[in-house]
Amino acid sequence: MNVMSIERQNYHLQKVSRTFALTIPLLPKELQDWVGNAYLLCRIADTIEDDPKLSNDDKKAELQNFIDVLNCPVLLESWSNSIADKLKASAKESEVYLLKDIEYVVGRYYSYNETVRHILRHGVDIMRKGMSEFGRWENISNLHEVDCYCYCVAGVVGELLTYLFAEHSTKIKSNLNDLLPLSVSFGEGLQLTNILKDIWDDLERGIHWLPLGDSETEKEIKTKEYVSIAYGHTLQALDYIKQMPRKEKGIREFCLLANLLAIATLCNIYKNPLFKKASDVKISRKTVKRIFIYIKLFSFSNKMIDRIAKRLAKDMKATVRDAIKLRKETSYW
Repeated sequence: MNVMSIERQNYHLQKVSRTFALTIPLLPKELQDWVGNAYLLCRIADTIEDDPKLSNDDKKAELQNFIDVLNCPVLLESWSNSIADKLKASAKESEVYLLKDIEYVVGRYYSYNETVRHILRHGVDIMRKGMSEFGRWENISNLHEVDCYCYCVAGVVGELLTYLFAEHSTKIKSNLNDLLPLSVSFGEGLQLTNILKDIWDDLERGIHWLPLGDSETEKEIKTKEYVSIAYGHTLQALDYIKQMPRKEKGIREFCLLANLLAIATLCNIYKNPLFKKASDVKISRKTVKRIFIYIKLFSFSNKMIDRIAKRLAKDMKATVRDAIKLRKETSYW
């Protein structure tokens, strides 16, 4: 079986996700490999689900085919060639390159032990099942539906990461029961931040993930409400990070960088809830650099983590919800 090199895997990460390309190198080597592969597997599923030319039935069939080759590689070569050919006209250039390398991405997946493969396969399968509920996500009308959608595309990734971290660290494994509910909030906070940031760009494409209302006043009020909910998730994510062993510096830095970038973005949206495009609320390179320096210096200190987050959030208000209840209501793990 053809196995993608770690260098090639990192190349694809840089092309399809600047954020993950920035955060994954912070992890221990073993986790860099597993998490990098996990992201590419999820990105393949997302590319299939997001294709504008495939019918919903075809998307369901292809997502199932993807899970099938993760269960058994017999048809891997023929399916990977087929799906790359189907999507090459409509996918982004970076995604086309990734699709052409599916056989190698999956080959690297098969190089891991069965426990790691199970974690990756189970996470992608949950994502696949959630993505297949196309009609449900076209009519999101309340917070529960927002929670369920965010779980299927990101909350499950929080769980997947936590199980990978536990496979790497016995101390993390011993604390799984406390970490898993917070891991869902960690993933959902990042996803809800992305939805808020991209909401007007998505609306131009006829897509809406949040029920914001019609008038400017309604949109401002609802946007701030969802910013507060997302900020609440990021605060629970800080609790998740602070429970990571201090000696696992890379894991703390990986999670902290993503979470602090989300808080800074949410603060920009909170100050400008009627922004018209994502670039209006994009955080500056200077802020990104400052956050990166903060985490390199202070990721070991829970007190400093709280101070940094509070400084980035400024006067933003948080809606903090019950993480255990949320996971019970949304998780399929």
